Amino acid sequence: MKLSKFPLVSGIFISRPNRFIAKVMINQEEKVAHVPNTGRMGELLVPGVRAVLAWNPAPHRKTDYTLILVENNGRWVGIHSVLANKVAYEYFDAQSDVSELKQEVIYGNSRFDLACFRGAQPWFYEVKSVNLMAGDIALFPDAPTERGSKHLAELINAQQEGYRAGVVFIIQRNDATSFQANTKMDPKFSSLLDQCHNLGIEIRALSCDIDGVNIEIIGELPVSVSSEEILGKVQKP
Repeated sequence: MKLSKFPLVSGIFISRPNRFIAKVMINQEEKVAHVPNTGRMGELLVPGVRAVLAWNPAPHRKTDYTLILVENNGRWVGIHSVLANKVAYEYFDAQSDVSELKQEVIYGNSRFDLACFRGAQPWFYEVKSVNLMAGDIALFPDAPTERGSKHLAELINAQQEGYRAGVVFIIQRNDATSFQANTKMDPKFSSLLDQCHNLGIEIRALSCDIDGVNIEIIGELPVSVSSEEILGKVQKP
Protein backbone atom coordinates (compact mmCIF):
# COMPACT_ATOMS: atom_id res chain seq x y z
CA MET A 1 0.00 0.00 0.00
CA LYS A 2 1.08 3.60 -0.49
CA LEU A 3 2.61 5.35 2.49
CA SER A 4 0.40 8.39 2.04
CA LYS A 5 -2.42 9.69 -0.13
CA PHE A 6 -0.60 13.04 -0.05
CA PRO A 7 2.55 13.94 -2.00
CA LEU A 8 5.80 12.73 -0.46
CA VAL A 9 8.85 14.96 -0.13
CA SER A 10 12.42 14.29 0.97
CA GLY A 11 14.06 16.11 3.84
CA ILE A 12 16.71 16.01 6.52
CA PHE A 13 15.77 15.66 10.19
CA ILE A 14 17.20 18.42 12.39
CA SER A 15 15.64 18.18 15.85
CA ARG A 16 12.53 17.33 17.85
CA PRO A 17 11.65 20.26 20.14
CA ASN A 18 8.79 18.29 21.71
CA ARG A 19 6.86 15.05 21.24
CA PHE A 20 4.62 16.44 18.54
CA ILE A 21 6.84 18.42 16.20
CA ALA A 22 10.16 18.10 14.41
CA LYS A 23 12.35 20.59 12.62
CA VAL A 24 13.38 19.38 9.16
CA MET A 25 15.31 20.78 6.23
CA ILE A 26 13.40 20.65 2.93
CA ASN A 27 14.90 22.18 -0.19
CA GLN A 28 17.42 24.06 1.96
CA GLU A 29 14.66 25.64 4.06
CA GLU A 30 13.91 24.80 7.67
CA LYS A 31 10.33 23.60 8.17
CA VAL A 32 8.24 22.32 11.05
CA ALA A 33 6.64 18.88 10.70
CA HIS A 34 4.15 16.91 12.78
CA VAL A 35 5.54 13.80 14.49
CA PRO A 36 2.70 11.22 14.43
CA ASN A 37 4.17 9.07 17.18
CA THR A 38 4.56 9.80 20.91
CA GLY A 39 7.34 7.23 21.37
CA ARG A 40 10.87 8.34 22.20
CA MET A 41 12.58 7.07 19.01
CA GLY A 42 15.89 8.48 20.19
CA GLU A 43 17.87 5.98 18.14
CA LEU A 44 15.97 6.98 14.97
CA LEU A 45 15.45 10.72 15.23
CA VAL A 46 19.11 11.61 14.94
CA PRO A 47 20.12 15.00 13.52
CA GLY A 48 21.17 14.69 9.88
CA VAL A 49 19.28 11.53 8.93
CA ARG A 50 17.26 11.44 5.73
CA ALA A 51 13.50 11.62 6.10
CA VAL A 52 10.35 11.25 4.02
CA LEU A 53 7.40 13.50 4.79
CA ALA A 54 3.84 13.86 3.56
CA TRP A 55 2.93 17.32 2.31
CA ASN A 56 -0.62 18.24 3.26
CA PRO A 57 -1.16 22.00 3.57
CA ALA A 58 -4.58 22.91 4.93
CA PRO A 59 -6.02 25.83 6.92
CA HIS A 60 -6.86 23.68 9.95
CA ARG A 61 -3.38 22.14 10.25
CA LYS A 62 -0.58 23.66 12.32
CA THR A 63 2.07 22.31 9.93
CA ASP A 64 2.13 21.47 6.23
CA TYR A 65 4.27 18.36 6.73
CA THR A 66 4.00 15.03 8.54
CA LEU A 67 7.05 12.89 9.23
CA ILE A 68 6.53 9.39 7.77
CA LEU A 69 9.94 7.70 7.47
CA VAL A 70 13.51 8.12 8.62
CA GLU A 71 16.58 6.31 7.38
CA ASN A 72 18.42 3.99 9.74
CA ASN A 73 21.49 1.97 8.73
CA GLY A 74 20.62 2.32 5.06
CA ARG A 75 16.98 1.26 5.31
CA TRP A 76 13.71 3.10 5.72
CA VAL A 77 11.89 2.84 9.05
CA GLY A 78 8.28 3.90 9.47
CA ILE A 79 7.39 6.10 12.44
CA HIS A 80 3.73 6.92 11.67
CA SER A 81 1.66 5.05 14.28
CA VAL A 82 -1.65 5.28 12.40
CA LEU A 83 -0.01 3.80 9.31
CA ALA A 84 0.34 0.53 11.23
CA ASN A 85 -3.47 0.39 11.62
CA LYS A 86 -3.94 0.85 7.88
CA VAL A 87 -1.40 -1.87 7.07
CA ALA A 88 -3.10 -4.25 9.51
CA TYR A 89 -6.53 -3.48 8.06
CA GLU A 90 -5.31 -4.22 4.53
CA TYR A 91 -3.70 -7.46 5.72
CA PHE A 92 -6.82 -8.77 7.49
CA ASP A 93 -9.09 -7.63 4.69
CA ALA A 94 -7.20 -9.97 2.35
CA GLN A 95 -7.69 -13.05 4.57
CA SER A 96 -10.26 -15.53 3.30
CA ASP A 97 -11.70 -16.31 6.75
CA VAL A 98 -12.25 -12.65 7.71
CA SER A 99 -15.58 -10.87 7.18
CA GLU A 100 -17.31 -7.68 8.39
CA LEU A 101 -13.96 -6.03 9.09
CA LYS A 102 -14.34 -2.67 10.82
CA GLN A 103 -12.02 -0.03 12.28
CA GLU A 104 -12.20 1.94 15.53
CA VAL A 105 -14.84 -0.17 17.30
CA ILE A 106 -15.89 0.77 20.83
CA TYR A 107 -15.86 -1.94 23.50
CA GLY A 108 -16.10 -1.16 27.20
CA ASN A 109 -13.87 1.81 27.93
CA SER A 110 -11.67 1.27 24.89
CA ARG A 111 -11.80 1.77 21.18
CA PHE A 112 -10.20 -1.25 19.50
CA ASP A 113 -8.39 -0.75 16.21
CA LEU A 114 -10.10 -3.62 14.38
CA ALA A 115 -13.13 -5.85 14.78
CA CYS A 116 -14.21 -8.66 12.49
CA PHE A 117 -15.67 -12.11 12.22
CA ARG A 118 -13.37 -15.04 11.56
CA GLY A 119 -15.77 -17.73 10.54
CA ALA A 120 -18.68 -17.33 12.95
CA GLN A 121 -16.54 -16.00 15.80
CA PRO A 122 -16.38 -12.25 16.61
CA TRP A 123 -12.85 -10.90 17.12
CA PHE A 124 -11.29 -7.72 18.47
CA TYR A 125 -7.74 -6.69 17.56
CA GLU A 126 -5.48 -4.02 18.94
CA VAL A 127 -2.67 -2.87 16.62
CA LYS A 128 0.69 -1.53 17.80
CA SER A 129 3.34 0.18 15.68
CA VAL A 130 6.91 -1.01 16.30
CA ASN A 131 10.20 0.54 15.19
CA LEU A 132 12.58 -0.01 18.13
CA MET A 133 15.32 -2.61 17.69
CA ALA A 134 17.92 -4.25 19.97
CA GLY A 135 20.24 -6.15 17.67
CA ASP A 136 17.87 -8.03 15.37
CA ILE A 137 15.00 -8.12 17.89
CA ALA A 138 12.05 -5.74 17.52
CA LEU A 139 10.82 -4.35 20.84
CA PHE A 140 7.64 -2.68 22.08
CA PRO A 141 7.11 -0.28 23.71
CA ASP A 142 9.95 2.24 23.45
CA ALA A 143 8.37 4.34 26.21
CA PRO A 144 5.96 3.50 29.07
CA THR A 145 2.43 3.20 27.68
CA GLU A 146 -0.52 3.37 30.05
CA ARG A 147 -2.80 3.51 27.03
CA GLY A 148 -1.30 0.30 25.67
CA SER A 149 -1.74 -1.46 29.01
CA LYS A 150 -5.35 -0.30 29.16
CA HIS A 151 -6.01 -1.80 25.74
CA LEU A 152 -4.47 -5.15 26.73
CA ALA A 153 -6.64 -5.20 29.88
CA GLU A 154 -9.72 -4.59 27.71
CA LEU A 155 -8.68 -7.40 25.35
CA ILE A 156 -8.46 -9.70 28.37
CA ASN A 157 -11.98 -8.64 29.43
CA ALA A 158 -13.32 -9.26 25.93
CA GLN A 159 -11.75 -12.73 25.80
CA GLN A 160 -13.22 -13.61 29.19
CA GLU A 161 -16.66 -12.45 28.04
CA GLY A 162 -16.71 -14.82 25.09
CA TYR A 163 -15.14 -12.81 22.29
CA ARG A 164 -11.85 -13.75 20.65
CA ALA A 165 -9.11 -11.21 20.90
CA GLY A 166 -5.67 -10.49 19.51
CA VAL A 167 -2.88 -7.95 19.47
CA VAL A 168 -0.88 -7.35 16.29
CA PHE A 169 2.53 -5.70 16.31
CA ILE A 170 3.29 -4.09 12.96
CA ILE A 171 7.07 -3.82 12.65
CA GLN A 172 7.70 -0.90 10.30
CA ARG A 173 11.11 -2.10 9.13
CA ASN A 174 12.49 -5.22 7.44
CA ASP A 175 15.54 -6.13 9.54
CA ALA A 176 13.93 -7.83 12.57
CA THR A 177 14.12 -11.60 13.01
CA SER A 178 11.85 -11.78 16.08
CA PHE A 179 9.71 -9.66 18.39
CA GLN A 180 9.88 -9.31 22.14
CA ALA A 181 8.04 -7.33 24.80
CA ASN A 182 10.26 -4.55 26.18
CA THR A 183 10.04 -5.61 29.82
CA LYS A 184 12.66 -3.17 31.11
CA MET A 185 10.87 -0.20 29.56
CA ASP A 186 7.34 -1.11 30.69
CA PRO A 187 6.98 -4.08 33.07
CA LYS A 188 3.22 -3.55 33.35
CA PHE A 189 2.62 -3.83 29.61
CA SER A 190 4.89 -6.87 29.42
CA SER A 191 3.07 -8.57 32.31
CA LEU A 192 -0.31 -7.94 30.68
CA LEU A 193 0.98 -9.31 27.38
CA ASP A 194 2.08 -12.43 29.26
CA GLN A 195 -1.45 -12.71 30.68
CA CYS A 196 -2.86 -12.37 27.19
CA HIS A 197 -0.70 -15.27 26.04
CA ASN A 198 -1.76 -17.45 28.99
CA LEU A 199 -5.44 -16.77 28.22
CA GLY A 200 -5.07 -17.76 24.56
CA ILE A 201 -5.24 -14.25 23.13
CA GLU A 202 -3.60 -14.18 19.72
CA ILE A 203 -0.26 -12.36 19.64
CA ARG A 204 1.31 -11.72 16.26
CA ALA A 205 4.23 -9.72 14.88
CA LEU A 206 4.22 -8.80 11.19
CA SER A 207 7.35 -7.48 9.51
CA CYS A 208 7.16 -4.86 6.76
CA ASP A 209 9.28 -3.79 3.84
CA ILE A 210 9.39 -0.08 2.94
CA ASP A 211 10.83 1.28 -0.30
CA GLY A 212 10.26 4.97 0.39
CA VAL A 213 6.91 5.06 -1.38
CA ASN A 214 5.11 1.85 -0.39
CA ILE A 215 4.88 -0.39 2.65
CA GLU A 216 3.94 -4.07 2.63
CA ILE A 217 3.92 -7.00 5.04
CA ILE A 218 6.61 -9.50 4.11
CA GLY A 219 6.41 -12.08 6.89
CA GLU A 220 5.38 -13.12 10.36
CA LEU A 221 8.03 -13.25 13.09
CA PRO A 222 8.43 -15.35 16.23
CA VAL A 223 7.13 -13.62 19.35
CA SER A 224 8.38 -13.83 22.93
CA VAL A 225 6.48 -12.41 25.89
CA SER A 226 7.92 -11.58 29.31
CA SER A 227 8.33 -15.28 30.11
CA GLU A 228 10.63 -15.43 27.05
CA GLU A 229 8.61 -18.30 25.65
CA ILE A 230 8.75 -18.31 21.86
CA LEU A 231 5.33 -18.29 20.21
CA GLY A 232 5.21 -19.74 16.73
CA LYS A 233 7.77 -19.76 13.97
CA VAL A 234 8.72 -17.47 11.13
CA GLN A 235 5.98 -17.59 8.52
CA LYS A 236 5.04 -15.91 5.27
CA PRO A 237 1.76 -13.97 5.29
